Amino acid sequence: MLVLGEEDTRTPPEAGGEMMFRALKFRKIPTVMVKFPRETHELSRSGEPWHRIERLQHIVGWFDHWLLGVAKPEYEVAGEGNPKGENPKP
Repeated sequence: MLVLGEEDTRTPPEAGGEMMFRALKFRKIPTVMVKFPRETHELSRSGEPWHRIERLQHIVGWFDHWLLGVAKPEYEVAGEGNPKGENPKP
C-alpha cells in the first residue's frame, strides 16, 4: 500500500509513489495507492484530522485483508473485483 500526499515536496507522488505503484502493478504484485489532497510528507503527524484517521483505517484494512484474510473488496488485486487496482475513496 502506497499512501501519498498530493502536496508532498519531499517525495513528490509523480516522482516516486506513482512510478513505484505502476512498477508493482506491471509485475502483478498486489498493491493499492491512496492519495490525500492538500497533504504533505507530514500527513501522519500534522495532516488534517480526518485524513489521519482515514490513513490509519486504510492501513488496518490492508493488514486485515492480507494478513487475516478478511474480505475487503477495495484491496483486491486487478481482475478480482477492482479492475484498476486503485483504492476508491469511501
